[in-house]
Amino acid sequence: MAEIPQQIERLRDLVDDWSAFTEALHRPLPTDLRWNPFAVTRERFEEMLSHQGLKWTRMPVSPDLYRVEGLTGPGLTWAFHMGWYQPQGFTSTLPPIILDPQPGSNVLDLCASPGGKTSQLSAQMMGHGVLVANDINYNRISILAANVERLGVPNVLICSYRGQNFPERFRFDHVLVDAPCTGEGTFRVEGGRYREDDPDARGFMSRTQLGILGKALRVVRPGGTVLYSTCTYAPEEDEAVVATVIEESEVGVEVVELPEDLPGSPGIDMWEGRTFPRELSRTRRFWPHHTNSWGFYCALLCRLS
Repeated sequence: MAEIPQQIERLRDLVDDWSAFTEALHRPLPTDLRWNPFAVTRERFEEMLSHQGLKWTRMPVSPDLYRVEGLTGPGLTWAFHMGWYQPQGFTSTLPPIILDPQPGSNVLDLCASPGGKTSQLSAQMMGHGVLVANDINYNRISILAANVERLGVPNVLICSYRGQNFPERFRFDHVLVDAPCTGEGTFRVEGGRYREDDPDARGFMSRTQLGILGKALRVVRPGGTVLYSTCTYAPEEDEAVVATVIEESEVGVEVVELPEDLPGSPGIDMWEGRTFPRELSRTRRFWPHHTNSWGFYCALLCRLS
């Protein structure tokens, strides 16, 4: 096996099965497709998969997601261009599922591009309510808009603010913060090598994440919820960010217990000499050997006041 770099090796004591974890990093990601109810019925979608000779299974916890074998180039098919599905890893579908917006809600996706979670939120809302999709990068906004159009999402308003500067005159029932991060959870060993990261990037990212998550808690209504997620293993970008926001927030914040049927392991309570609030055990780390998907972290927060 390829040598695991230090930015991953440092996590050894956090992982319940290091051998299974490192073996997962050497496996290619499976192909997961999320059915789009705005474009086609579930029955017709499943018929299409079977007619193409593809083996498929519906994923637990994420019932609109299909794990498909035998499909190469999922972004090159006629069904993709017709908006019948969105390629989306299993763990990437969990933040909207945990946030669970209902039809008629006012929802903000604060870091929305490329739009997979935005379109999933809209499907959960059955296209009813207001869904604001925000992203800072104009190039990424074009990708977001293209996916919203391709998937026929009916209730999305697109805007472009720095997440930290989103206007506070609006209030939302739910806010999704799928934060920019170092992306360690998406790395795999390819060509015998694992991608090295920049240690300084974790500090920059954590400062950015703190600003965005703090803003989310100011624009959600009292009693509303914020889902914070990353696709990195780094505690500096996961539990440490949530702990700092809880300790410094101007509004009351409660960490909400996540559903029991989710895979993975509880959030950690200590890192490099810093002890985190006990309630961070209610957050969740999704390791690739538990999910056969990307590494992810999720925390559900409720604004109390």
